[in-house]
Amino acid sequence: MIEVVNCEPYFARLLSEADTDLQTNPPYYSVYPVRLLDGSILELPLKAFPDGQMAIALLMSNQTPFSVEEKLTPLLTNLARQFNPEAIVGIPTLGLDYARRVARSLGFSQYTALGNSRKFWYEEKMSVPVESITSPGSQKRLYIDPGLVSRVQGKRTVIVDDVINTGGTAAASIELLRRVGAEVVGLVVVLTEGHDWKKKLEDVGFDWSNKVRSLGHIPLFQSFEGAWIPIPSTCI
Repeated sequence: MIEVVNCEPYFARLLSEADTDLQTNPPYYSVYPVRLLDGSILELPLKAFPDGQMAIALLMSNQTPFSVEEKLTPLLTNLARQFNPEAIVGIPTLGLDYARRVARSLGFSQYTALGNSRKFWYEEKMSVPVESITSPGSQKRLYIDPGLVSRVQGKRTVIVDDVINTGGTAAASIELLRRVGAEVVGLVVVLTEGHDWKKKLEDVGFDWSNKVRSLGHIPLFQSFEGAWIPIPSTCI
């Protein structure tokens, strides 16, 4: 058996203002409370970067309790519905579960999953390079299966993801979908993180102020006397 040392289990939970153990003011030690659109609180673990000087509030969508997914899905669906979509696209990896759930909630018979793994029948021209803050140093590409292009071609398309931070994956998804003829009308995420993503989306000509919807926002954090405090947006 492999011994796991100094590794806390991942968790996320939904709270209300009435919960007695809810901490709402900094500094934060191990968790951060995110206020969602409906007034509920999504409590997330804080995860330090390797240098120990900065941290993020970590939403690991494939490891959250089912109760969290079930609570977030109708909220995301309502956001997606604002764009009158004809197609839903999921960003790998952690956005795929939410995209599938949103598409079903909207009454669609299918959705389109983008991917980072190339199958032998994929075409290089239907891919774009992509970088991710949570996978540093890795060179990846984002692909769409040629057999799924008809699901988005010429259609009002909404992209669904869990979190947008640097905006690299979202911008690559927009570029790829436009390349195959989709009309990308919106981007729906559980959380926005920091503000770097705004510039990235502007670079691909995507009007983030009118086309991005989220259930909540999380800042980046800096170390402070053994705990964490949010980094002011002017410093990002």
